Amino acid sequence: MWRSVDVSALGEQEGRRFGRMQRAIDAYIVTGQLTAISKEQDVAPEEIIRALNRCTALSPDGSIMGWAGLLKNERIDPYRREAELPTGRPGRARGYVGSFSAFLDAHPDFREKLDTLVLKRNKRGVVHEAKIAAKTVHATLVRLCDEAGLTRDDYPLNSKSQARRSVERYMADLIESNLAEGTRARFGADAVSRLRVGTGYPRRIQSIAPYDLVGLDAHKIDCIGTVRIPGPAGPQWVPMERLWIVPVLEFECRAILGYSVGIRTECSAGTIESALKSALMTWQPRQLRVPGMTYLPNAGLPSGVFPELSGCGWNTLSVDNAAAHFAKAIAERARRRIGCMVTYGAIGRWDHRGLLERLMQTLEKYGFQRLPSTTGTGPNDPRRDDPVRKAVAAKIEWEILFDIIDVLMANYNVTPNEALGNRAPLSVLREHLHGSPPTFLPRPLPPPTACQPDLGIVVERRTVRGNKKKGKRPYICIDRINYTNPLLGKSMALIGHGLLVHIDESDLRTVRAYFASGEELGVLLASGGWARTKHTREMRKLVNSLRSSGELLLHTGEDPIEALLAYVANAAYADAKKRPHKVSKSATKVARLAHDSGLPVPEASPVPPQEVPPQLSPATPSRLVKPPVWKTIVK
Repeated sequence: MWRSVDVSALGEQEGRRFGRMQRAIDAYIVTGQLTAISKEQDVAPEEIIRALNRCTALSPDGSIMGWAGLLKNERIDPYRREAELPTGRPGRARGYVGSFSAFLDAHPDFREKLDTLVLKRNKRGVVHEAKIAAKTVHATLVRLCDEAGLTRDDYPLNSKSQARRSVERYMADLIESNLAEGTRARFGADAVSRLRVGTGYPRRIQSIAPYDLVGLDAHKIDCIGTVRIPGPAGPQWVPMERLWIVPVLEFECRAILGYSVGIRTECSAGTIESALKSALMTWQPRQLRVPGMTYLPNAGLPSGVFPELSGCGWNTLSVDNAAAHFAKAIAERARRRIGCMVTYGAIGRWDHRGLLERLMQTLEKYGFQRLPSTTGTGPNDPRRDDPVRKAVAAKIEWEILFDIIDVLMANYNVTPNEALGNRAPLSVLREHLHGSPPTFLPRPLPPPTACQPDLGIVVERRTVRGNKKKGKRPYICIDRINYTNPLLGKSMALIGHGLLVHIDESDLRTVRAYFASGEELGVLLASGGWARTKHTREMRKLVNSLRSSGELLLHTGEDPIEALLAYVANAAYADAKKRPHKVSKSATKVARLAHDSGLPVPEASPVPPQEVPPQLSPATPSRLVKPPVWKTIVK
């Protein structure tokens, strides 16, 4: 790019000189008549050629100088010393300009060692300081000079400070010219990550209309919640692990489309998939439990405010490199169902999802970090004041946190945003939808089919079991539980054949089966007590695991989910009695089971006293029996 110059910033005399040179170069390039132009503009021919060469030269940043080459005192090439280095006793030598650069050019091994120290480059046998000081680098330079045999009459040892100021300037220039490497060495990886923001380059993937680009990211909220568990000694509020929240953000209007909350130690692919399902479903306000907590006027998620956006898909889904995002549920099923492209950000590049990071910072600042049980932004945050004890004392239950999350999400969409010209996200979206003319046409997803099921549905192939000779009707088995329906139960010819089964992993009470040809067989019902209470696949596997280990006993006809919830509630209640102000993983399980099944938390049963087995003394050999004598027989 040819650089321009603002002539108004120049003085009157300098402006006239600049204008003559500019007109002379323009005329020379067009006509090539150097002598005539020189007389017309009153500029020497060699000056025109010299000025043209300066304008076409490369600047230190690699671009063409352009008209900036006509400015006075504008250096193009760095200064290089041609004279010999100053010699003589300290205080008597003169002319040090450019000496340090010339000295390093003459001693490239010195330059390499100094660069290694300042930039903390990996080199065998070198252990770097955390942040080396200029004083230490200068001492290293003096030591290298002594080892090389330089005397006090040689540069740099003959200067007043022995090139101490030159070393400081060299370090600053070295870090400037190696910005990323120098910043990492001097200020750490966090400062390097922030260098990737504000580069002046636009995003590689940009949105030009709503629902063009959507992103999500998991975040652990900065506060502690509790679970209320009734028991024989009264109810206990047991602290649980922090909740995960996964918002789905639309980048053009900055509107939150949906979200999910994960009640678990680590965020799972199921939580991510639930967030995508929430963005496609119609939002409904919650029945808030806390008096005084309300939604702002016209607050809500887009699918609940604009009916035409319910079930509306998007073009591109942006996620980071978390392991949950590479799960088949996201990389394959969600991509195919929504019909979008999935883009994964680079490792450690939080700036690719800067809007999501800003969103979570806003939600934390105006929501969770205001609660008495907040964990703050870190251990040194003054707002962090024994959050577990405060959560128990204030009885902040997990259902209340769910209400807070929903209110924060809905209110965010009607809060003015400075990046949107102090307009709210829903206002901007309304202008796109109902403007004159409208600039956005919603793209609703087609209904799910047998070949393309809805989100959360897993398709598996199962073999029909049964025994006609023994009178055992046909069925299929999923996670050790049998499924059947009246049509399958009387179809003995299907025994040994495969079925395609659509499994909703959030509710395993029923599944939908299809023949290999694609024809629907119908809805199959789980056997026994498994058909009573809604339960997830994770809950069923947990019951099976506890039954196999003998920790959970199920009676005939008993609801296994109720038994599981009672078992975990007893464990959480015991944790509260033993360590009342410690986070309990069992309490986290209780909240997750209660949320996923819809069951209330049961009352913890008293622990029966354990019988102490009698202590038996070790048996002593009888004195009437002689000890055997062993002999070795060699044949």
